[in-house]
Amino acid sequence: MPPQTISEHVPIEGPKTFSREEVLKSRDVVRKSMDGTKYETCQPWYIIIDNKVYDVKDFVPDHPGGSVILTLIGKDATDAFNNFHQESTHDLLANYYVGDVAPEDIASTKEGFSKELRELKELFVKLKYFESSKAYYLFKISSNISIWASSVLLLYAFGNSILGVLVAAIALAIFWQQCGWLAHDFLHHQVFQNRDYNNLAGCFIGSVCQGFDPSWWKDKHNTHHAAPNVHGQDPDINTHPILSWSEYALTDLFDPELASENAKILPQWLAHLWVNNQTILYLPIMCFARISWCIQSIIFILPNGQLRKPANAHMPITKIQQISLLLHYVWLSWMLSLIDNWFLRLFFLFSAQTICGLLLATVFSLNHFGMKILSEDESSKMDFFVEQIITGRDIIALNPANQWIVDWFTGGLNYQIEHHIFPAIPRHHFHKIQPIIQGLCAKHQVPYHMTTFFKGTTEVFGTLGDVSLTASKKY
Repeated sequence: MPPQTISEHVPIEGPKTFSREEVLKSRDVVRKSMDGTKYETCQPWYIIIDNKVYDVKDFVPDHPGGSVILTLIGKDATDAFNNFHQESTHDLLANYYVGDVAPEDIASTKEGFSKELRELKELFVKLKYFESSKAYYLFKISSNISIWASSVLLLYAFGNSILGVLVAAIALAIFWQQCGWLAHDFLHHQVFQNRDYNNLAGCFIGSVCQGFDPSWWKDKHNTHHAAPNVHGQDPDINTHPILSWSEYALTDLFDPELASENAKILPQWLAHLWVNNQTILYLPIMCFARISWCIQSIIFILPNGQLRKPANAHMPITKIQQISLLLHYVWLSWMLSLIDNWFLRLFFLFSAQTICGLLLATVFSLNHFGMKILSEDESSKMDFFVEQIITGRDIIALNPANQWIVDWFTGGLNYQIEHHIFPAIPRHHFHKIQPIIQGLCAKHQVPYHMTTFFKGTTEVFGTLGDVSLTASKKY
């Protein structure tokens, strides 16, 4: 009798299978690490991509995108992953593969809304919508520098008058606002195929010119993209007690057992007073948005500046970033030296900062504020693309002939829905794909919200008022 081979004695085990419920449970493990001190290395941190399961707990400290990955633990991250990563990233991901989704839990990709959006992405690649016009961005950068130059010339010519200083401050505020939109494009890797070039340009425009550190911005903004308007995850709506956008925030504020660290900034009586009057306080608060973001950037790049973040999800900070942020304040100090009077210097600085804060925030707030707020449980069960669409708002001009003004002032962020679905598409292509996305949403009965600048702003104020009314009645 011939000898038996090893394969006849030892069964070959296939990949382990996971139910989606089993993957979802790893979300609870992550919550224990969110206080910035605990890091549960003994428990798996699962995500699902293309019906394959990966344990990414050992990868989180090295993740270039920072803590954004924590919003996807326990979820199907297929579309989020494909939206933010290059094809080459799949090779790295293979190192963390642990098994497959159980056959009965495999998500169907044969039909439906998401499938059509994935097909659209392939079409847009063929149409070269993911490729930028370098001439367009050269014009945007040079025209923006000319706005800064006009501020300098105004200070040279009229720096001894309050009116001249005010006009110069307005010009500088517009320069900073437009730098914000340009840095946004570069740091989303919309301009160059080489990501290092994008990051360097983003560092110059975002840090040197505008004063916002790219790592601070990426950590905040990428997390927002992964979990837009998700309470407890999206940092853009985690603004209570300063501004409260939903009943979830009110629970955080006034329920002693659930009150978050942010809620404890103000004593409860003052938090009540503040929330009840937040509609009135909204615009004054927005004026100080830029100052707040500048301070956050400085803290973020300092040693121990990320102490309140999970220890395993700190963003790497380079000397280039620190020097770039320092250079911002060097040239700003030089501009102040063009003014002889200390009162006018302070007036110029305060005016530029607060006007820019208002210019940034009036656009920023229209993107998502006043739209649907989701709980973490709702988000975990929702299609990625649907979540991006129902939480966003597109802005159009009342008169189509003036659309270019809206596009310029908002830096293309008025196409917020399209940007969230395809964040790597340069802004100058959004007007081409907007009607296509709108039509697809209508076909699948996915709510798509498009309105004017004025109506969108009234919606934001309406939400603030509704939350204030709820707070006054419920608490």
